[in-house]
Amino acid sequence: MDQRAQQNTPDQSKRSFLKQSLIFIGGAVALAVSWGMGRFALFSNEKKKLREVPSEVLAKLQPDVPVHVPGAEAWIVKRKSDGSVVAFDDRCTHLGCRPNWNPQRNLFECPCHGSEFDMEGVVKRGPAKLPMARLTISTKEGEKPRLLDRPLAS
Repeated sequence: MDQRAQQNTPDQSKRSFLKQSLIFIGGAVALAVSWGMGRFALFSNEKKKLREVPSEVLAKLQPDVPVHVPGAEAWIVKRKSDGSVVAFDDRCTHLGCRPNWNPQRNLFECPCHGSEFDMEGVVKRGPAKLPMARLTISTKEGEKPRLLDRPLAS
C-alpha cells in the first residue's frame, strides 16, 4: 500500500501543475482578448484630431493632381472639370492602410492588399468594398481651412 501512495504522489503533482498552468494560460488569454475587445469597442471615443489644411496648399492645387496633406491625414483634389475641391480620408476602407497616388494610372493604390480607387474615391479594384471616405472642407473666415468627417450643417 505504501508503494501505491508513493507512486500516486508524482502523478498527482504533475496533474496539479498542469491544471494550474492551464488555468493561468486560460486566464492570460481571456485577459488579452477582453483587453483587445475593450480597445476595439472604445476606440471611437478617442479625441478626434483637428484636420487643418494650410491655406497655401489649397491655393497651389493643380487640376486633377491629388495632394497628400499628412498633418490632416487626407488627400485633396481640385477637379479639372468644374474647379471644385474635394478631400478624402487617407486611409483605405479595407483595413486602414494609406493608399498612394499613381500618376501613370490615375489611381490611388493601397500598398497592403491592392485596392484601387479613382480620383473620385470610387473603388476600381478590391478587396475594399467601400469608396474612400469623403471629407467636407470648412473655410470659415479668419480660420485655417479644416476637414470635417461629416457634411456641414446648412
